Amino acid sequence: MSTTRFSGPVAYSGGANQTAGGPWFTNLPIQTNPDYVFQYEDFTGIAVDGTNDWTYSQLTSGTGAILADAVGGWYEIAGTGSDDTGASLQGNEIWGPEASKNIYFETRIVSTDADQMDVFVGLCENGTLATGVPFATNNQIGFLIVDEAADIYAVCDSGGTETKTDTGVDMADGSVSGSTISGDRRLGFIVRGTGQVEFYVDRALVTTTTDNIPTSQMTTWFAAVAGEATANKVDCDYLLTVAQRSTDGMTQYNKQP
Repeated sequence: MSTTRFSGPVAYSGGANQTAGGPWFTNLPIQTNPDYVFQYEDFTGIAVDGTNDWTYSQLTSGTGAILADAVGGWYEIAGTGSDDTGASLQGNEIWGPEASKNIYFETRIVSTDADQMDVFVGLCENGTLATGVPFATNNQIGFLIVDEAADIYAVCDSGGTETKTDTGVDMADGSVSGSTISGDRRLGFIVRGTGQVEFYVDRALVTTTTDNIPTSQMTTWFAAVAGEATANKVDCDYLLTVAQRSTDGMTQYNKQP
């Protein structure tokens, strides 16, 4: 597989991470390059701003909050001992596949009971959190984990027509405690224009989709709903989304004032 490389004033240093899918996000310019739209939620604060930065939704008695004293910063969605309890984060619809432009997404999650939680993480239209894995909203690009199975599915949905592919990789039970992390999975995808999405698990390419890629505006979504009457949890280390704003690169000035 060919490797897309970028240059810019600040580079994501991923060149040493050689995986089955090649280097991951090598030399991706971030934050200070105006040719890219950059959103990075690392959950390093005390609480998530549920008014100005994210829309927080709670399903019945479910909870969502930043973990205290978790190294690296983690956000935890928990069921509270009842079936169909959970929470979600969604933002403004600022992402959308465009011709000749790429979108990059990555997250890292842990589930305490991998086959007893409905989970969606990725890009989707704004919607209402509800049961139904874990909401019924059209236009999605992301990863889905369904109650009663720990399978990780790659999902593209355009206007309600869905392509769902088993990645062949499952979630495993894990936990987050201080600096001890177990059972974690890194889930990422690259949207290439309007015609292709590459899905990665643990930074290895697992499947490529060319069908039902939405062109609507979408937001970053993280949602989890308990599938049993137990206080199961899903933890998220970070949510990273980067999109090309321009296709021609930054203007280079030979003479500086």
